[in-house]
Amino acid sequence: MTDCFSVARPGARVYLAIMSRSLLAGLLVFTALSVSASGQRYIPKKIVFSGTTANQAELLTVSGLKPGDALGQAEVQAAAQKLIDTGLFTDVRFSFDGVELNYTLKPAGGMEPVSYANFPWWDDKDLNAAVAAKVPLFHGSVPPESGMQQQVAAALTALLAERGVQATVTSVPAKDEAMKDASVQYHIDAPPVQIGVVTFAGVSPAWVEPVGAIQKAAAGQDFEPSNEATLETALRAIYHRQGYLDVALNGFAHGEPQIVDGKVMVPVSATIVEGAQYRLAGLHLSGDVLMTPEEFTKAAKIHPGDIANEDLLRGTLAAIAIPYKTHGYLRAKIDATPARDAVSHTVDYAITVDPGPVFHMGELSLVNLSDQQKAEVLKNWPLHPGDVYDAVLVPQFLNKYKNQLHSLDGWSASYKAYEHEDSHIVDLVVTFRRGGSLN
Repeated sequence: MTDCFSVARPGARVYLAIMSRSLLAGLLVFTALSVSASGQRYIPKKIVFSGTTANQAELLTVSGLKPGDALGQAEVQAAAQKLIDTGLFTDVRFSFDGVELNYTLKPAGGMEPVSYANFPWWDDKDLNAAVAAKVPLFHGSVPPESGMQQQVAAALTALLAERGVQATVTSVPAKDEAMKDASVQYHIDAPPVQIGVVTFAGVSPAWVEPVGAIQKAAAGQDFEPSNEATLETALRAIYHRQGYLDVALNGFAHGEPQIVDGKVMVPVSATIVEGAQYRLAGLHLSGDVLMTPEEFTKAAKIHPGDIANEDLLRGTLAAIAIPYKTHGYLRAKIDATPARDAVSHTVDYAITVDPGPVFHMGELSLVNLSDQQKAEVLKNWPLHPGDVYDAVLVPQFLNKYKNQLHSLDGWSASYKAYEHEDSHIVDLVVTFRRGGSLN
């Protein structure tokens, strides 16, 4: 007789089916004690898991069963439930033929890679291996919202306890940038894991003070995978103001974490390669341009021969953008592509403009005003529905016309523009309040 059972994932129907097969050899022979409600037990000589490529030994560990042990229906079904609870399988069927207990598994799919936000004692590869040693069937991925997620969190908590850190570990959905897919990120919520002392090598005397300010600001911030990129961005901001466009942060690393005042403090270090100072060779504006070459030269904040200060370059791009904003081009993209000469240490910028769609004025809403005050504002408001939207006019309007808006003396205002991407219409809400001045 062969007994077959099935256990499905929580929420699905759980059912039991018994099929009997008789062997006729003069007598009806039953191959073993059946798993039945009567409490009879049987001893499988072999336990096999089919329908999956998962490791057989790990599956056996999860099931909690051992070949040669006497089993009843409760133990066999409990083992099936343990397999279901991992989240790796949507259905588990088991059968016994007198010798072999076979579990037929249906994989769930949809596995999500795991990452770790702030576990400075390990890198991700080593941490995956350490967790796998504690969580059978874990190999760097987990099913979404599964029991295995909790098992991984428990394993991480245990690993931290082995290092003397009593921690609270949680998991959150995240975006795996490498795979462009959903992932699960584990995070130490308590105790706080923070950056400790920040050490930069390669800093020349002229930069000790501004770089020191960055080091001081970084200390005490949360320790997380983005720390290197954040520090590099901050360093580029100060170096690029003085034309050091090749500055780089090399060899970023962290040292052994220390427990200080109930916090995990992680020292970090890196080498700054400052490079050479660049000067501006030229600015070349092309595309659908709304200013003459003379206007552009006058508006530019930086000129050939100047130190290649990127703050001044951004100011120049902002000046180029103003005519577009006054003509309704709210999505105008202005890019500056650098061409560096590493020999002469000069940089040439090709500035291009993609104006995008034109936005038009929609509805103007005036909040908290009387009818008389609204009439006074509307009398001076220059934009009508359907007019090209002037984004520069809006913040300047109240100050420009405040001498005509006497009923609003002693009032202040704020505004919110609602830009509709589908219709390219801008609805404007201006909220007035007593107190302050119109500006």
